[in-house]
Order: sequence, then C-alpha cells, then structure tokens
Amino acid sequence: MLVLPCFDALLVDEVEPSRETTGRRASVLRRLAARAAPPLLIATVDAVLPRVPQPQAWSKACLRLAVGQPIDVDELRRFLTEAGYELDEPADYPGGVLCHGQTIELFPAGALGPVRIDHDDGLIRAIHTFDPVHQTDLASLDALVLDPMSERNLLGNGTTGAGIFTYLDGVRIIADAEVPVRAAARLAAIEESGDARSREATFIGRREWQEVMRGLAVLPESSTLESIPNFSRETSARTALRRFIAAAKRSGARLLFAAAIEQDLQRMERLAGLKTLRRADWAGASRPPAGKVTSLLADLDTGFRTGRTRPLLVVAAADVLGSRAHHLQPMARQNPTAADAATRPALGSAVVHLQRGLAVLQGLERLSAPDLSDREMVRLAFAVDEAVLVPVGELALIWPYASDASGIRLDDADGHSWAARCLEAEREVDRTAQTLSQAIQARRQTKAPRLVPPTADYERFVARFPYFATPDQAAAIEDVLNDLAAGHPMDRVVCGDVGFGKTEVALRAAAATVFAGKQVALVVPTTVLARQHVLTFQKRFAPFGIAVGHLSRLTAAAEARSVKQQLRDGSLQIVIGTHALAGKDIAFADLGLVIIDEEQHFGAAGKDKLSALRAGVHTLTMSATPIPRTMAAAMVGLRDFSVIATPPVQRLPIVTKVSPLLDSTLTMALRREQRRHGQSFVICPRIRDLGPMQERLHCSVPELRVVVVHGRMPAQDIDDRMMRFVGGEADVLLATDIVENGLDIPRANTILICAPERFGLAQLHQLRGRVGRGSTRAFAYLLSDAPGDEAQKRIAALQELSRPGAGFQISARDLDLRGAGNLLSEQQAGHVHVFGPALYHDLLARALQGRPRRASDMWMPELRIEVPALLPASYVPDEATRLDIYTRLARAESPAELGEIEDEIELRFGALPPEVSNLLDIAAIGLSCRALGITRIDVGPTGIAAQLRPDAPVAPSSRLITRSRHRLVYKHRISKSQMLQTVIQFINALKTRRARAPLRRTTSRAQKTGRPATAIGGSS
Repeated sequence: MLVLPCFDALLVDEVEPSRETTGRRASVLRRLAARAAPPLLIATVDAVLPRVPQPQAWSKACLRLAVGQPIDVDELRRFLTEAGYELDEPADYPGGVLCHGQTIELFPAGALGPVRIDHDDGLIRAIHTFDPVHQTDLASLDALVLDPMSERNLLGNGTTGAGIFTYLDGVRIIADAEVPVRAAARLAAIEESGDARSREATFIGRREWQEVMRGLAVLPESSTLESIPNFSRETSARTALRRFIAAAKRSGARLLFAAAIEQDLQRMERLAGLKTLRRADWAGASRPPAGKVTSLLADLDTGFRTGRTRPLLVVAAADVLGSRAHHLQPMARQNPTAADAATRPALGSAVVHLQRGLAVLQGLERLSAPDLSDREMVRLAFAVDEAVLVPVGELALIWPYASDASGIRLDDADGHSWAARCLEAEREVDRTAQTLSQAIQARRQTKAPRLVPPTADYERFVARFPYFATPDQAAAIEDVLNDLAAGHPMDRVVCGDVGFGKTEVALRAAAATVFAGKQVALVVPTTVLARQHVLTFQKRFAPFGIAVGHLSRLTAAAEARSVKQQLRDGSLQIVIGTHALAGKDIAFADLGLVIIDEEQHFGAAGKDKLSALRAGVHTLTMSATPIPRTMAAAMVGLRDFSVIATPPVQRLPIVTKVSPLLDSTLTMALRREQRRHGQSFVICPRIRDLGPMQERLHCSVPELRVVVVHGRMPAQDIDDRMMRFVGGEADVLLATDIVENGLDIPRANTILICAPERFGLAQLHQLRGRVGRGSTRAFAYLLSDAPGDEAQKRIAALQELSRPGAGFQISARDLDLRGAGNLLSEQQAGHVHVFGPALYHDLLARALQGRPRRASDMWMPELRIEVPALLPASYVPDEATRLDIYTRLARAESPAELGEIEDEIELRFGALPPEVSNLLDIAAIGLSCRALGITRIDVGPTGIAAQLRPDAPVAPSSRLITRSRHRLVYKHRISKSQMLQTVIQFINALKTRRARAPLRRTTSRAQKTGRPATAIGGSS
C-alpha cells in the first residue's frame, strides 16, 4: 500500500515544498514506476493534479545500495548533492546527510527515519535504521534505495511532465463521494492562477481529468459497516465485553480482536476472559473456527460489524481499553530536547571553567611533538586575549555560560579574578539548597485529595478528541493522572512547543478533576487567551452538562457576579480567567486543580497572587518556553516535569524569511495566502504603528478584509473583532503582540512581523507559532529595514531554529540574550550570572543530593600517559561532534556510562582506531583515579608515580608498590606498547579485593583486543 501526499506549498508561486513531503512523493512515484503488480495507492485530489516525471525517468534517478556492494564515498556525496540532499546536516530530518570516518548517516527520501551505512575497505559492511535521539540501531537492512528528495529535480530543462494516471494503466480507480466536487473546485482555482503555459506545465488540465472521471468508480456517501458498542465507556468494561461475546457466540457470529501491539491484545484477552487464536493476515483472522475468537495485530480506530449471514464482529483495542489503547504513529518523530545539550559547551561560546573562570571556547587544537603523544586540547581564550590549552579531560570542569560571548567580561587565565566571585556564589548555592530542601520535604508531607474519575465518564470525554495523542502527549497525560491520584499535591510542569498539544493535557486533567467531584480554575495571562480557552473548554464539556465560567475584563459585571456566586456555592465546576481569579473576592466551594497556562507571562505580583490560589491543591503549569526558575525547580525535584517533544503528525517546519518592509512583500505574501483560501496576521510592535500600516494595506491589497486589534481597545471590541477573524469574516488580522498566545486558527498560515528587532526571541517564536498549526505549509516574514546587531542575532536564531520543537532551543538562546533569574526570587541577576544557568542548576542539584559541589571538590586527575589518545578528524570529521564526545567522556560517572558511549561511537563512526581505544581506556583510568583520590599519574619507561589527595582511600595490595606520605611509586620497566595496560594493572592493585572491578566493562578492552591483563605482582 502506498500513500501519495499532496504538496504543502502552491507550485504556481514557485515556493519549494518541505523536504519531507517532496521526498515521500518521490519515493512513492519511483515505486509506482517500478511496480510489477497493480498497487494499492491512496491519494487526494490535490496530490494527483500536479504533473510528475515520465515513469521511465526514475530508473536513472535513484541509487541502490546493498550490503557487500562496493562504495565510493565521494561518488555517493556527488549523487546525494544532485538528488537534493543537504550534506553536513544532521540526519534527524529528511534529506540530512553526515559522512563520518567509516559511517554515513542519512535520512532518505520517503523513509520513516534515518539510516546508518557502515563501510570499510571500499565495501558496505552493514545498513541499519537508527534512532537519531538515542543513536541506537533499530533494524538491519540488506539493501537501500536512495530516491531524489523531489520529483521536481527530474522535471525542467524542456522535460514534459506526465499525469500520474500514466503510472496507473490498468488499475481500477475508486473515488470517495466528494472527489468530483473537490476536483472541480481545485481545477477552477488553478485556472485562475499564473499564466496558461506555466499552468499546463505544472498541472494536468480539465480535459485530462474528465478522461480519468470516465473510468472512475465513485463510492456511495454512506457505509454498509455497522458500529459496535464502546465498552470502555460502560460502567464496567469487563462485564459489558463478556456479555457482548456471549451474545455473539449464541448468534453464531464470528469474533475478531484487533490491536496495534501485542500487549493490548493480551489486556483485551484478560478482560474478555478468553484466549484468542493469533493470525498473521486478515484472510486468516476473518475466518475463525467455530466457537473460537481470532486476533490480529492491526491498528483500527474502532470496531465494526459487517455481513448478514454469520456476520463478522471486529472488536478494536480502543473499544475495550479506551484512551489506554496504543496507536501506531510511524510518522511521529521525537525531537531531541535541549535539556542535555544545554549542559555541554559549544564551539565559539562563552564558558565557565570551574577553576579559572569565564572564557571563550575557541575550539579543539591537535598537539603533536617528538616527545609528546598525539592528542587534542581545548583552546580557551581569557581576558587580554590570553589563550590556554587544557586537556579534554577538563571538559568536566567546563560548562556553557552563553552562546554569544560578546559583551561578557572574561576572567584572568590564572583564576585570581574568579576565586572571590566563585566563593560567594557557592555560599548562595548552599543557602538556596537548604531552603529548597525544606520546600521539597514540606511538599512530600502535604496531603491532597486522591482524584480518580469514573472510567466511563472519562473515556466518553476522551473520545471527543479527534486525533491520536502523540507518544509524548500520552505520557504527559499519564503522568498527570497518576499525580492526581497520588494523594499529595501535584506540582507538574508540562513543557511543549507551540501547538504540540499542551491544551489537551489540560483538558483531560480538568475532566478527571471535575468527574471526581472537584472544581477547576484555569489561569491565563491575557484576555484573548482566556477567550480562546473558554470556547475550547465549552465545546468539549457541553455534552456532559458541565458549564464553563469566564472571568476577565471581557466579562460583564452582572455575569462576573454570577460566576463568583456559583464558584462559592459549587454549582460552577470550571472557571477560566486572568489573574483576577486570584482576587480576594474569589472563593471556591471545593477547588481541586489550578492550571496555569503560559506561566512565563505572569509578573512577580501575579505569581504572588497565584501562589495563594494554588496553596494545598493540585497544580498543573504549561509553557512553551519555560523561565529559568521553572526549569531549575524541575531539575532539582521541587516540581515534576513532563516534556512533549513529539510534534503532531504532518506538522511542517515554518518557512521563516527576512525581508525589508516593502509594499511588494506585503502584497505578495498576503495575496498568496488568500489564493490558498487562508488568513494572515500582520503584527506591529506599537499601537501607533497600526494606523499607518492599515493605510498601507488598504493601498496594497484593497480587496482583503482587515480587522485591527490592540490591548487598549474596549474589551468587548477586542472580543468581537477576534471572533470575526476566527469565524473567517476577515482575511487579515492587524494587531500588536496581543495575539502572541493561545490563538489556534488552522486557516491562518501566514504571519508578517514588522520591526522584529523590537521583540524578544521567545516573543518572536510565540508569534510565529500562531501559524502552521495544521498540515498546510506556513510562512513567517520578518520585515525589518535596519535591525541592530542584537536584533540581527535574534532574527538569525529564529531562522535557524525553524523546525517543530524548537521551543527548548529558543528558550535557551533567549537566556543568553536576556539573562537568567534566581530560583527563589524575581531578581534577574545575582549568583546565577556567576556560574550561568546550566552550572548553577547542576551545583544546586548536587547540593540537594549531598554530592560534592565546591569548585575545589570538582577536580580532575592529571594523567601523563604518553600514548596517542584522541578522536582523529579522519574518523570524526565534525569538530563540534568531537567536542561533544570528549565532554561526555570527561563527565561519565560509571564504567557502564563509558560503555554506552563506546557503543555509540562504534555505531556512529565504525570500528575503533587505536587512538580512540586509548582515549576510552584513559577515560576509564581517570574515572578510577577520581574514586581513589589520585590527583596525578606520571608514567615513564622505568615505572609509575601517583600523587594522592590527603583523604585518598588507597590500600595497595602489592608489595611492589611503595608509599611515601601522599605519593605512590611502582618501579618497573615499561615498554611503550604496554604502558596503558600497566597503568590499568597499577590501578587495580590499589583497590581492595572487595572494590576491585573491571575499569570499563565486564568484558574489558584487554580481553577484546587480546592484550595481557595480569595483575601487578602476578605472572604474565
């Protein structure tokens, strides 16, 4: 079965569609051209109208790779470039390609995920699909076909395109009932756009479509399938399901269970009280033996009944398990969050060295000299342009401070200017940790009602959600439900990018609370967002007879009085409003849950009021770009944290363009959106800019209907105009940043932001998030005549971070530009600025866990072992990747963690060269040295000397090792080839028998490489 997607941009405007869409189309077309049997193709009208390459063009446009086949990496790079792939771009998005030493990572056109090709000596050794977030292999492939990233690469240069129906000769074509009407409308729209020659070259014409229609079988508007009961919405799903099965068996009907995964089938069997017969295909499953029930791994939305004599009753997992049923979402891709990356330094950024202070990390520098072994060092630039080279092992002491180093006062290289500031900041960490510890303890001891909703009511509510929850969304919902039922106050932060489904998490939390008999208050920062949420909640709760109240300046006085009275007497269960909900005249009969949306927009006074409202009750906070205090509280355990990093399926990157503020740009962008039957936003930074811009729009696009909204309008006017736009009665909404939060208008897919230099980076990201909330390609224009340096950085960052899920990176980048706040107060300076947010939060977490946290405690052993130990550039070409691996090795805290890093290196880059193997061994030696209190090891041809800390827990088990105060000496002739192995033996001899363990793995590298691994004092 093949699915042909439609383009997500208007081809007549010569706008390049997304690589994901074009790649999928190219892959499907190539398979159709090469088909040996009639295919099952699913497509829409919009997908089949564009002209496509002639079927014979695909044979020369693709490249097949197979295990054991010769490979020329340079030739492959040339092919991929011509095919539209992006070389030297991470393979976490379609079209990305990274070539490492002995591996190639790429995301092929039409694939569900990236693949890794291992090669050696000019041959392909293995092909694997892999998880780009965790870098783990998923499945092995024998062969791989690389398609072009777009079919448009094969068109042009006088090539005549074909209709897709030339690929379907002899294939029966079936159309949905609405296809003829939709096709007529799309053909009419095409005929009104562009010139005739361009239209004919890009789309099939009306005459060709009419030829297709003659052989079309159009389906009836109604289906012959009958529905079956939804057992999950019954008081007892188990009882209802067993009665249904008993009745079906008495009537002689056939029964089939269907679920997406094996675990769901097993749960269905337990509830039904029977064992089913597993079948591999529909033909076998639909013909069960008499009295038996079959089952099939198939992801169905709902069950059904079909047939008259001995009917087939299909029971889907969703009918029995409700919202707990799993649904396969192969197109859902998790985006890596910035949580891990934000703690690792980046090239060119400002960093803080725990013992030297603030510096700029200029890069990696390879050292090679006759008396020194090959290695890479980290080059740090301090004050007065003084540069220092430090070993890569010291990356454990180097933390990110800001991505942009301009304007930062650097420290002296000797650390003198840093010491006093560091000491005072450490005292602040201790004080903060003590206060936080008390708060965490108090939270754990506080009791709260256990809120468990009746299953039937909750499942009926969930069934009204028209989409499948994404994997991360489902996990966040599960976290919230577990918190509500835990018996202590929930304080959970749900962090997800704009449009990733945080509102659905809030809706289900509210439903669980209300069905459990408690009241819910949803607090938002703006009246516009309040109004949007009121409409959403009313729509979902209306079928259950649950009213939703509204309190903001949009609310009339009489209505406000009524809402307050109903909250007091308990007749109103849900209320949505601004910070007015925290007013002294607001009282609840039985408040169970407070939901705070877009927390970062509440000021200090607003947060103080909210803290009184949420005291002793469950609290759910939602944010796309969380503030530093929120992130820190989650990191140290003061608040729980759920991350939604999986974008909705079909969500596309927003095309972000920078342009001068010209009438021609306004006209082009707004008319393009109008041709797509869509709507647009035009945003100005100040109210006084709206009037002149309205005049410009009237002159440039007089045919478009424009409404104006800003924060100083009467509340009712704002509401009326917003509702006109939401209802499609206007084409353009001209507004200030009042629309920054909450608006969810799928038809609006173009936004023009005037003077973007007057907005913060997080603001720009939120504004851009008003568009692109469906499957239509969205456009964001940043219109500026002369932005300053700082504004240019913000704009460049926004362009760079345009993929779905960029909110985490945006938040981190915005911290660099705005500064960070203190965890326990509202001040935007102080000790967080001494260490930077990442290091401050790490030290705070260490203090809470009782782990070493002083700069003097965070030491690294100095290892003078003259063996080549590095990641060669020929093996890992990308300098940033090498820096990241060095950092992870330096910060590894266990042999198991080192083993995981080793496995990842081998998976990503191929077999380990000797220098990399040495690097891993030295990392393991450093880990043991820290545990033993060894601050320095010197290795030479006549022996080993080790310097100890005063409190070092060393107990030598060999008489060949002598100790003099804080110094250990082992005298023995050591050849260069045995140097590393002798050090490993030396380290093991210092451990007690009980503590002695392999340095890296149960199977050590010595065993893997055949090196001798005898102990000091033993026979070799």
